[in-house]
Amino acid sequence: MTGYLLRVLRRQWRTSRTLLLLTVIGVGLGVASVVAIQLLNRGALAAFDGSVRAVSGRADLTVMGTVPTLDEGLLTRVLDDPDVAGAWPLVRLDVAVAGRPDILLDVVGVDLLAPVRYPLVGTGDPDEARALLTRAVTESGWVALTPAFARAEGWVVGDTLTVSSGSRLARLVVGALVDFQRFEPLAPQRLAVMDIASAQELLGRHGRIHQIDVTLARGADPAAVALRLATHLGPGTRVLTPEQRRQDAAGLLRAFRLNLTALSLISVFVGVFLVLTAVQASLVRRRREFGVLRSLGATPRQVLVLILSEAATLGLLGVGLGLPMGWWAARLNLDSVSRTLTSIYVMEGIEDLRLTPVVIALALVVGVAGALAGALAPALDMARRDTDRLLAPFNLHRAIGHSAGRLAAAALAAIALATVWFLMAGRDLRLGGFVYGFVMLVTLPMVVPLVVRTVAGPARPGGLGPALSLRNLVARLQTTSLAVAALAVTVSMLVSITLLIGSFRSTLVTWLDVTVRADVYVSTASWMRGGNDSFLDRPLLDELLAMPDVAAVEEQRRLRIFTADRAHRVWLNGIRTAAIPGAELAGRLPLLAGDPTVVAAGLEGGGVLIGEPLARRAGLATGDTLRLAGPRGTVALPVVGVAYDYTSEGGTAFVTMATLVRHLGGTAPNNAALFLVPGADAERTAAALTAAYAPRPLVFRSNRTLRREVMDVFDQTFAVTRTLQFMALLIAACGVSLTMVVQARARAGELALLRALGATRRQVFVLFLGEGTAMGLLGLVLGLGGGTGLAALLILVINRVWFGWTIRPSWPGGELAAQAVLVLAAATLAALYPAARAGLTAPGQLTRDDL
Repeated sequence: MTGYLLRVLRRQWRTSRTLLLLTVIGVGLGVASVVAIQLLNRGALAAFDGSVRAVSGRADLTVMGTVPTLDEGLLTRVLDDPDVAGAWPLVRLDVAVAGRPDILLDVVGVDLLAPVRYPLVGTGDPDEARALLTRAVTESGWVALTPAFARAEGWVVGDTLTVSSGSRLARLVVGALVDFQRFEPLAPQRLAVMDIASAQELLGRHGRIHQIDVTLARGADPAAVALRLATHLGPGTRVLTPEQRRQDAAGLLRAFRLNLTALSLISVFVGVFLVLTAVQASLVRRRREFGVLRSLGATPRQVLVLILSEAATLGLLGVGLGLPMGWWAARLNLDSVSRTLTSIYVMEGIEDLRLTPVVIALALVVGVAGALAGALAPALDMARRDTDRLLAPFNLHRAIGHSAGRLAAAALAAIALATVWFLMAGRDLRLGGFVYGFVMLVTLPMVVPLVVRTVAGPARPGGLGPALSLRNLVARLQTTSLAVAALAVTVSMLVSITLLIGSFRSTLVTWLDVTVRADVYVSTASWMRGGNDSFLDRPLLDELLAMPDVAAVEEQRRLRIFTADRAHRVWLNGIRTAAIPGAELAGRLPLLAGDPTVVAAGLEGGGVLIGEPLARRAGLATGDTLRLAGPRGTVALPVVGVAYDYTSEGGTAFVTMATLVRHLGGTAPNNAALFLVPGADAERTAAALTAAYAPRPLVFRSNRTLRREVMDVFDQTFAVTRTLQFMALLIAACGVSLTMVVQARARAGELALLRALGATRRQVFVLFLGEGTAMGLLGLVLGLGGGTGLAALLILVINRVWFGWTIRPSWPGGELAAQAVLVLAAATLAALYPAARAGLTAPGQLTRDDL
């Protein structure tokens, strides 16, 4: 059978090259979309995992705080445990390089004399290793960088770097170039290692550490030791295994990864229709061949296996094409996705993409399974036919025309059942919205034959015009409905995502109008990634308040903290509001629940205003208590209101600065907002402050600039979805083109007859082009309906379950109109080549069978 299969493929390459290429390209694009997203998703987790392994080495456990830092005195208590073989503290900070706002170093302060092998001392010469350690411990600001990063920036050993953490400046000296990636391949290139005491001194972290790494004695049970240490160290600590730390990062990225994965699978779904069209056309042409095989003794099972083997081979070819395409698409979106991750989710950006065996295996499964799914129905139909029926001509289009009504009725029944299930049980399931959306997409193609027949059936052609193009869609319903279905599913995705993004954007703009009221905002160069540890010093704030154009200064301290049950990680914001009318916190955050006056009084009394995502995730409402895991025990804060909030999907809470300091300590804010005197120009003031503080690592943004940057981050977050939409549209366009190629071949006799009756090549060309445009129109209309329903599901259900945001639906008419033009243009362009081929049909191709 293998030899026969190879001969069949060679014959198809010689006689149906265009059809074969379009099919492989369609499968390849579907595989590429999945591969690209998996590379980015896995790259995000690998970046975190590689950073952890590079920093923590082979540690069995890591002690971390429920707030960002720990008291270094806990190290002694960790070492007291009989099963602890060794423990060492670490300080970890993101620092900005002066004059290079695009560079942030991941500085790790370690005890270089700890009894654990760090890559830093991994030289073969003991004397050289001792000298290196001596310089590292005694030389102020000594730091080891990776050779690749130093080479990219033109730095060599002995160079000095001015860096900043918050508003504090420090001077680092490049003391060594150490290839950390040789010890841990996924270690970040921007890793910088220095002695912990030097890091604490230079960067102002006296007595504070970020984690304690622990190695256990041989035979010790990590789970038992972790539980014992957590009890002994107190409520302000967490003791985690490396796998638990990885799960923490995976949990932060879960919603982001799931949404992208779901979108990528839509491309595969669209590709199934393309394979179905190609296989169906091939089998119709080869029905006599299968009839002969059956006459010679081939069983139905052997015919089925042969057809599915051909489809699987197409899938393998698609995988071969899709893997490099997916890698290229991932590289194209690497920067935007990495910036999204570091600005919203985790500290580690994606530095490298690796085509691992797991991703290759997934591509094989997706490509081959998608091809088999597309080929299964026609393969079963062909295998079940007896020899006489295979040797006789048959009409697929008539069969689908007769079943169009039944298919549509089945679709409506499936939607009704899914709706009942969703209303009764699905809403309470986290994945319920995705299941319901999948049913919507699957049933949409089932109504396509009835819609095409209903719309195009009444057309009464009086010549070679648009009416005949419409009528031809009905005459060949089996193939045209598949192309329209693929296009409708693609348009549904385009429209739904466009409506979601447009609605979210409109909602965010309205929210910014209410919340961003100050004139100038002050932060530091390291704030974007080092927000927990990037502080503004008090003398600076006093200087700003004393400036003649500044009426008041508002301060904010932001830190990440766990709820008492460790189930949720919350961004807790302590605000010291400006003493001017209209600056009250309760009046600046639009409330979902609560009265502004009551909320203001509650905040002053030690209460907390929580964001909507946190309220939904934790099941909290006004009057409940938010319990946080503080360094000295549980912090219980009465919930005085719930605010609309779009700063974090994980959850945000707001308290007064006095409340935060009382429970968690510390006074230095992370950023500040300046309210100017009436008549002062915010843009001019921001520019003047930037010039005045040029030597310092401060960033001054006007209200307008901040809003623009927020919207840039928003647009960047959805950049990868645009790539997925484009790839799905390409697959659908391939479907239109493939359908027209199939029809040009199948209708050669009909076209020759038209030419013999006087039709010109131009008229035949326009006839085919009209059919492609008609398919585009029908797919567009169906997709608009399906996309609107899917958008409602995304906005009102999936978004609230996974992100917790209330989004007001809006209709971005301009963008939808542009997409409609793009879809029609894609369908028309896809029909150009087949139409040109059809126009070349000569009257001499007419045979007796065609008369």
